[in-house]
Amino acid sequence: MRRTSLVIAVLVLMLLGISCANLAKVTDATIPRLLTPLTVAGFEDLTRQIQPLTDLQSLRAWSVYIRFLDAESAERYREAEAILALQRPDKIRLVVQVPVVKTKLAEMVSEKGLFRVAIYPSEYQRFLIGSNDGDYSQWREKLGEKGKSALISARPFHFTEALMVRPLRLDDPKTTYAIEEALQEEPDLRQSAKKGSRILRSFYVISEIALSDSPQGRAVISRKFWFDRTQGTVLSRQQIFDRQGSLITDVLYTNYKQLNLSSQVLWPGVITVNKPHDNYSARLTFSEERFDINPELPANAFTLDNTDRLPETDLDKPQTTPRGGRD
Repeated sequence: MRRTSLVIAVLVLMLLGISCANLAKVTDATIPRLLTPLTVAGFEDLTRQIQPLTDLQSLRAWSVYIRFLDAESAERYREAEAILALQRPDKIRLVVQVPVVKTKLAEMVSEKGLFRVAIYPSEYQRFLIGSNDGDYSQWREKLGEKGKSALISARPFHFTEALMVRPLRLDDPKTTYAIEEALQEEPDLRQSAKKGSRILRSFYVISEIALSDSPQGRAVISRKFWFDRTQGTVLSRQQIFDRQGSLITDVLYTNYKQLNLSSQVLWPGVITVNKPHDNYSARLTFSEERFDINPELPANAFTLDNTDRLPETDLDKPQTTPRGGRD
């Protein structure tokens, strides 16, 4: 009996050992793995990656493809063509038009804290005038479904800081910077990846922190810059926050390439501007056709008058809603 029990115990242990060995060899592709190799860089190395966008004084792009996404209604607009012009400190002009036929959909300018937007489609023809820091959410609500349109929400200055990044305030005693690593889990899209595989992508993140004037006051993060360590620490993201800490603009930079043949600098070929509190996003795709860096721009490049006699709305004046629901 003792001998039989001993044999049974040995067999049980052997079976358990085999089972444990099999369990140890099971692989789970859904467990995220750190994507390597990783580039090591310091603060100065990273800030040099932002420099082309902070040094940019003016830009003129004649062939830009733009696609708006209305987050509230999940409506995707067909990709349109655009002409874009910018000049520091805050001038921008954006003309959105139908490809091939060049029919204008919208035209926008912004300068010195004010904007003008002309919307041409017949569903909502309007010439809008307003302030960059104005809150017009209640006005959009009064418009009902029309107010949810990305063309209604889009403002030209939304694109200014995405393309002409404000220089870092390295000499400002009221501003400091912190650097950290951030890991972002995402699907593994490599061709060799197994179905359902996940990865952890490593980023360096530089936070721009505005210090309070008062010892009792709180510091606030004004911007964050993300650098992809798997792609040579290129600038991949810029986040802009307001004084309350709300994320007001989230910009993604991808598809770097040589857009200007006279310059060896690589520029982001695709820039996606997300405005979470304005319920829309826009993707700008640049081509090598007439991508002019620091050109001389005419004095009237950022002038927009209501020459088409569109119904005009000054958003900073009290609004009245006549019959028919139009302001």
